[in-house]
Amino acid sequence: MSNFAADCCSPLGLFPGQPTPRLYDCVVEAVRLIRSRSDNSGSLEVSMPWFITALLIMLAASLLLTLAAAVRWVWQLLRPPAPSTASVAKPGIGEASTVTDGLLLVGVALAWYCVAMGWVCQFTIYPIYVDLAPFGPQVFHAFSHAYLSRLPIIVLPAGVMCLAWVLLLWFPSRDMSRRTVWAIVGLCVAFIAITSVAGSTQGEMGAHGFSESLYLRLMWSNAIRAVLFTAIGLLSLAALRSRWTARSNHEQSA
Repeated sequence: MSNFAADCCSPLGLFPGQPTPRLYDCVVEAVRLIRSRSDNSGSLEVSMPWFITALLIMLAASLLLTLAAAVRWVWQLLRPPAPSTASVAKPGIGEASTVTDGLLLVGVALAWYCVAMGWVCQFTIYPIYVDLAPFGPQVFHAFSHAYLSRLPIIVLPAGVMCLAWVLLLWFPSRDMSRRTVWAIVGLCVAFIAITSVAGSTQGEMGAHGFSESLYLRLMWSNAIRAVLFTAIGLLSLAALRSRWTARSNHEQSA
């Protein structure tokens, strides 16, 4: 066990007068349940959870749609404008506003949900790894398993958020800055990149147990992810304010 974990005098800090906190008993029970699912050889069946597969599909779709939107944007810059198409494209903006508004609301709501999840993981969930490390690898693996079973409420909203903002590049954006949408999509791509670091670190810790170097890598990668979520949330509010203000002006003028 590393000195980093051994220096913690009160591992969980929930019940200072008791040598074994109640959370420890819950984690030991989780170890017993995991053991009961092992096969005769004593090894656990390892397969990719369904929600990880769903997340990878959504993130891959987001990246492909972003790349296609970038290619389309470059093509539109190089191609000379056609006056006939421009005159027909104007009415289409109002027709697609309902879909655009729906995607905008989904993107804003999930962006701030991800902001909350990112900072909760940074200040609450991941520091528990240090608290559990002195109890041995079995307890640590049990907590990791329990955390993984509850991961869909964290990762799936992030995938839907990225997909919603990327889809806004393909629908006519009414009274919304296209630069803001592109900035948010760029931050989503950065989130996907840094998540690969955090995900691989979680996998290494799950396979080899707690170590100070892996824990520090997990903390700084998730800190970057939380900052990216916060930037996405702030930009999403700017996009929502722009759309709401323009809509109010249109209703007053009408």
